Amino acid sequence: MIKIRYVLFITLLISFQIFSGQKSTIEEVIDKITQKHFEDSQNKGLSVGIIDGDSVQFFYFGGKHIKEIKDVGPNTLFELGSITKLYTVHVFNELEKLEVISRTDLLSKHLPVEIYEGKKWNNQIRLVDVITHTSGLPPFSSTRELETIKGFNSEDPYKVFDSNFILNTLKELNIISNYGTVSYSNFGYGVIGYVMQEVTSTPFENLFENFINIDLGLTNTYLKIPEEQFTNVATPHKGDEQVPLIQLYNLSPAGSVKSTLPDVMKFLKYYIDTYDTSHHTKSILSDQYPNADGIVPLGWGTIRKNNIDIFFHVGGTYGSSSIVCLIPEKKIGISILSNNKLDNGLSNYLLEIVDFYTK
Repeated sequence: MIKIRYVLFITLLISFQIFSGQKSTIEEVIDKITQKHFEDSQNKGLSVGIIDGDSVQFFYFGGKHIKEIKDVGPNTLFELGSITKLYTVHVFNELEKLEVISRTDLLSKHLPVEIYEGKKWNNQIRLVDVITHTSGLPPFSSTRELETIKGFNSEDPYKVFDSNFILNTLKELNIISNYGTVSYSNFGYGVIGYVMQEVTSTPFENLFENFINIDLGLTNTYLKIPEEQFTNVATPHKGDEQVPLIQLYNLSPAGSVKSTLPDVMKFLKYYIDTYDTSHHTKSILSDQYPNADGIVPLGWGTIRKNNIDIFFHVGGTYGSSSIVCLIPEKKIGISILSNNKLDNGLSNYLLEIVDFYTK
């Protein structure tokens, strides 16, 4: 549901080509994308943002509720799903700057002793392992994994995710079978949220406000949408059916962010602008396991295309799809947001834009 589809994206990225006798303009590429997108009559709205050096372009199409009422614009709020994890990584990195936490800390350092005592993972799992999905913690990527839990309610499935649930789940883990292998875990980001709250004695919502809303100036980015902003929400859709915004409770660090396209682009531009000058930015986008095969950044997925490193993340909820991309070497940032659940995500659209800038 909010599980990222790294394998699908990478497969598409390796195989994708644009057959064209003459180089298109970016506007022509976007036009081609939107024509394809709205061939499906069930698709409602679409927003595309592109950073090219100092230039930022925004493209808005369709509607918040129906595509015929073309009211998607700069104030429209989209669910970002798992792209939320990039914001959580940013908060973590800011706390690491302040030296109140370290990615090399053992997870057990920040847990009550009764949770990890006697566990084989006690001296194994580090916070960096949790953030990079290599900890072996359970995924909880589908509500089906929650149905056997006491208190589960299909109308509000993630309500079971409170601090007690997170700690009890860790307490029941004895052996981590796939430690060191990338295995996507939404639960892991709930754990990271818990740890950040514990070391700062501050709710995650307040940390988010301090480091995302205030420090980055993202004033239209929310974990929980205020009532006065409800009219700006791009209603999520599964096909033609309207579906509710996702509520994740203490799993919020894994997928609760709602934001406007300009705010998403401001977030991406921060990383583009500071990539060459900030050790802390590079520490996120650098390989966390230099002695292992492949590159594993902190929270981002990555692939190399046309001899250029491309960083990406995908998001999806009950009725929204999103994807973002950074190409620091080219000073390119891309975001595509939709208020439809799309089976193949937005990867094909992104690849057309990536190909335009990297060929």
